[in-house]
Amino acid sequence: MVIAALVAFAAPHQALAQTDGHTATKSYDARLLRLSEILGAVHHLREICGANEGQLWRDQMTDILQAEEPPAILRRRMVAAFNMSYRGYQRTYGTCTQSAKTAANRFFSEGMAITKGLASEIGAGDIEETAEKPAASEAQLAR
Repeated sequence: MVIAALVAFAAPHQALAQTDGHTATKSYDARLLRLSEILGAVHHLREICGANEGQLWRDQMTDILQAEEPPAILRRRMVAAFNMSYRGYQRTYGTCTQSAKTAANRFFSEGMAITKGLASEIGAGDIEETAEKPAASEAQLAR
């Protein structure tokens, strides 16, 4: 199932070795930002296409923020990337179209590739196909 695979986006893991709270590479941070954008887009696109997932993608973003514990500036950038993408696709797609479905599928594929790359980089092994529903939410993320 597509949803079960993408839930792995929020698989808990720590960034590369940390000293002062955050020592990830620029590439790692850039991929986290791109993943944030993807989650924002998927949150809106799947919602309008009737996936009935509620806040799943927003919750996945919250889980990533909690697992990564990025420094404040990166955290703000990740939240802004999610919101910008969500709102941008909200303006572009008011209803589900074939184009919206195609975009959601492409984002899903790109997000899985980023997630697998990050997991292999930090030695997290195989990405699980299932994960628990997150309990916490991030007030600043678009609904």
